[in-house]
Amino acid sequence: MKGRYIAGIDIGSTKICLMVGRAGREGLDIVAAGTVPSQGLRKGVVIDIDETANSISMALREAQSASGMDIRSAYVGISGSHIKSTESYGATGIKEKEVRLADIERVTDAASAIYVPLDREVLHVLPSEFIIDGQDGIARPLGMAGVRLEVKVQVLTASHAVLENLERSLERAGLKAAEMVFQPLASALAVLKDEEFQQGAVLVDMGGGTTDAALFKGGTLRWADVIPVGGANTTNDIAVGLKLPQQEAERLKRRYGAGQEKVNLFETEESIEARSMSGKPKQISPPDLSRIIRMRMEELFELLKEDVEPQIIKHQPLCAVITGGGSQMREIAGMAEGWLGIPVRTGLPDRVHSTVLRETVRDPQYAAAAGLLLYGLEREGGDLIKENNPFSDSIETVKRAMTEQGRLLARRFFGRMRRFPAEDA
Repeated sequence: MKGRYIAGIDIGSTKICLMVGRAGREGLDIVAAGTVPSQGLRKGVVIDIDETANSISMALREAQSASGMDIRSAYVGISGSHIKSTESYGATGIKEKEVRLADIERVTDAASAIYVPLDREVLHVLPSEFIIDGQDGIARPLGMAGVRLEVKVQVLTASHAVLENLERSLERAGLKAAEMVFQPLASALAVLKDEEFQQGAVLVDMGGGTTDAALFKGGTLRWADVIPVGGANTTNDIAVGLKLPQQEAERLKRRYGAGQEKVNLFETEESIEARSMSGKPKQISPPDLSRIIRMRMEELFELLKEDVEPQIIKHQPLCAVITGGGSQMREIAGMAEGWLGIPVRTGLPDRVHSTVLRETVRDPQYAAAAGLLLYGLEREGGDLIKENNPFSDSIETVKRAMTEQGRLLARRFFGRMRRFPAEDA
């Protein structure tokens, strides 16, 4: 396993990023990345297989050229409002009066036996907590004494058609899915701290087409939802409100709204030069641009608050962590804190490193891609997670708490029920 390469691909509505990493003594080293604009997707869903396949092919070629490798498979991040989270419950007797691996498998099977419509498919089954003889809050029941074992799980399901269309797009691009992973699970591995996994944190992954929200506590996922609003909505508002081409609206959003240009749009008196629909220069009022961006952000956080607030009241998390491309918007953490009422920080993928892509791996828009590599490392290279690995504690904590026996149960419960054959990148 040593020196094995792992690939992960974040297929978003605005960009596709295929990352290649290798595990070593110092942790996971990102050796190459291919990032291209996304075509053929809307809000995380394929709407044109040929265009999506072409975009994936471009990212694949770029990553292969940078790494010098023939990449055949990758862990695939998936999002979209078609993904639903449902809490389920199972119970069983403890045969030997001491919890064995077979008992854990049996009770989790019982909890997984829920009705799933023919047009949907189970993506993940994630244990939240175990209960032994009425004693709840147990994360690791193996070896404990008792006569009755219960479990609460989060069952994530996705649209079968959406998954199939994404698989076909990947196949046309010459890439196999080693596994499909709910994107917030990957992002959490890249940006959450051990304390946040255990004591509670709301992860907000702001993408181009959607905003994913997930709450982690006790080392596992407790709740998740997808809001069908993202950075592309802000771009569209700027384009419509200021009568600009989409490409120019995106440029202004990134340069001024995301803080690339260190300017307070409400204080500056200088107008911003942009290109109009006719291609001629056009002067834009900075306060007008700022007002459009802020109104869209406030609308997003209003939706987010309505969605997340009951979970914050129920689970009392320490904080919220915002990541993804949208987290680069100016003063976004402060706005989120005002709406959610808990401390908020920006999450960077700091559990990976790179000697060739230092800036890339520190950018929150690449958190999901980096997290997919960490996920793949846990799934395929558990023996590579050593004491001198700076992120081993977090992965081991998540692995044990979510699946009890690490890789063995992880392979059964922490992934899709219909698994793809794994291949070397």
